[in-house]
Amino acid sequence: MKEQSLKQKTVGALLWNLLDRMGQQVLLFIVGIIVANILSVEDYALVGMLAIFTAIANIVLDSGFSSALIRKQDATEEDYSSVFYFNLSISVVLYAILFFAAPYIAQFYNQPLLTDLTRIIFLSLPFNSLSLIQNTLLNKKIEFKRLAKINFISLLISGGCSLAMAYNGMGVWTLAWQPVILSFSKSALLWMSNKWRPKLIFKLSNIQSLFGFASSLLLASLINSIFTNIYSVAIGKLYPTKDLGYYSQGNKISLMVISSIYSSLQAATYPIFSSIQDDKERSIRSYRKTIRFTAFLTFPLMIGLVSIAEPLISILLKKEWAGCIPFFQLTCIAGIFTILTSINQNFIKVYGRSDVIFKLEIVRTVLIILGLLVSLKESALVMIGIQTLIQAIIYLISIIYIGHSIEYSWTKQLKDILPYTVISVLMWGLLVIPEYYIGSYYTLLLTKMTIGILFYYITNKYLGSQILREAVEILFKQKSK
Repeated sequence: MKEQSLKQKTVGALLWNLLDRMGQQVLLFIVGIIVANILSVEDYALVGMLAIFTAIANIVLDSGFSSALIRKQDATEEDYSSVFYFNLSISVVLYAILFFAAPYIAQFYNQPLLTDLTRIIFLSLPFNSLSLIQNTLLNKKIEFKRLAKINFISLLISGGCSLAMAYNGMGVWTLAWQPVILSFSKSALLWMSNKWRPKLIFKLSNIQSLFGFASSLLLASLINSIFTNIYSVAIGKLYPTKDLGYYSQGNKISLMVISSIYSSLQAATYPIFSSIQDDKERSIRSYRKTIRFTAFLTFPLMIGLVSIAEPLISILLKKEWAGCIPFFQLTCIAGIFTILTSINQNFIKVYGRSDVIFKLEIVRTVLIILGLLVSLKESALVMIGIQTLIQAIIYLISIIYIGHSIEYSWTKQLKDILPYTVISVLMWGLLVIPEYYIGSYYTLLLTKMTIGILFYYITNKYLGSQILREAVEILFKQKSK
């Protein structure tokens, strides 16, 4: 693949992924805001209690096979069919386990309603398993335009159903049925749009060969998921129910932006970097540019959200949700380090060093446990503040560790992201000033957004930012097509 061809392919993939993720999140955001203004904080807290089980189940369901199949250049029909039947079987077993475990989950939280909620929410697992290979094939072929359309339509269906259920007084059941409808819609659309069908082939040897790479990713993802979602368990068990509702909502809103960025970058760059993995110098050069672009986009966006959090949430949500503002701000800051760490780990996967990712997750786990022990007697907000600090420490450890593996030192990476960090912090300082002079939330939000965008653009322009210049060129080229 020629350099120019690679650049065009990467740009196209990134744009369609960003459009896909942003389109999804905008739709989710609009539906979520409307539904949140109908339902109660306690409704969200109940579903938040199941977050750790949802995350673990979905990771086990994938088992790292998607990444393994995308990375494998010569994947065969036997590979795809074997993984399909394996994942389908796993989904049935997982649902059965959660179905029978539901009363014990409800007993742990002392929330009887969780028994039925668990049994409904996890109906999404079998539907997700049916779409896993279809989704993987489209990612491998870099057909993100088709994926974007499928994702948007399925979200439109589930969003419409959610609004109808909320308006008709279904309460927390709205949140329970939404992921089931979404997974069913997406699976149906993927099967209708993709001609691939599983053959009557299952070979355990194929599963074993793929699992050699996937196993470390699975273990790393499991550890990551357990100890990321352990905060929901701790808050739900130790603090008032409303605190979990505030944390769940604040984290959910920030996660819409965070996941849009890193999932877009991961999905777009992983198959492309996999295709040039044998040219190490070229890979690292492309990777450094990805890190700079990530910092250029992430720092102003997340720090800007911290600044506008109070007027934004006060306008969008009823007063009952005011308690989620500081949780939202902290998770936005943590999101900066989450995104950068994820992009670093994504590149490591290309070189088959899933063992490095696993080791990093072990370190992360130890830090999270220590953080939890320190904050157990403190408030839920202090607990999440310590979580944010841990994310920053994990990022620093990861770039030191990864620097030894791929010849991209931690000092070079910090130097690459430093300009965007400094400009974004200066922007945040500037955005504090209007708070002393403007009383209206609407005016304050508009003023802050205008000042922030102009300051960041003009400062980058004045300093001659190459990333800004390339981003503008790309946008105008795409627009003119």
